[in-house]
Amino acid sequence: MKTQNNIKDKDKLIQDFKEICRRNKLKVTPQRTIIYNELISSKEHPSVEILYKKVKDKLPDISFDTVYRTLLTFYELGLARVVEGICSSKRYEGNTQDHYHFICTNCGSVYDIEEVKYSYEIPQLIKQKYSPKNVRIIFEGLCSDCAKI
Repeated sequence: MKTQNNIKDKDKLIQDFKEICRRNKLKVTPQRTIIYNELISSKEHPSVEILYKKVKDKLPDISFDTVYRTLLTFYELGLARVVEGICSSKRYEGNTQDHYHFICTNCGSVYDIEEVKYSYEIPQLIKQKYSPKNVRIIFEGLCSDCAKI
């Protein structure tokens, strides 16, 4: 069941989404809004394929390419993050706050780790040699369900 806070948070995310689109001279279309809404509503860190299937239920004429390109645009605008492990396909999420991820190497599930304070400083040597835009820390192993097997 959705709580009042979750609804307010989602409303705020949608408002921010619209503002970021406008600021970047990107039209706020029904397609983009539905794709973004499905992305921020998902807790499963969906791949393009999974998100496409969900969006297609609401927009039967939408193409896979439109969903794919829209997610890339969201990533470029900072509206989405990419979550990928060594052995998994690219997945997306609407949670752009710093947090860790755990990816199950058996079932492929992706879990947000928000209970632990996110902390990581980019080493000075890397800052001097490169221009990093973000840091991803991903833990891989067996989730609690797969570990029982």
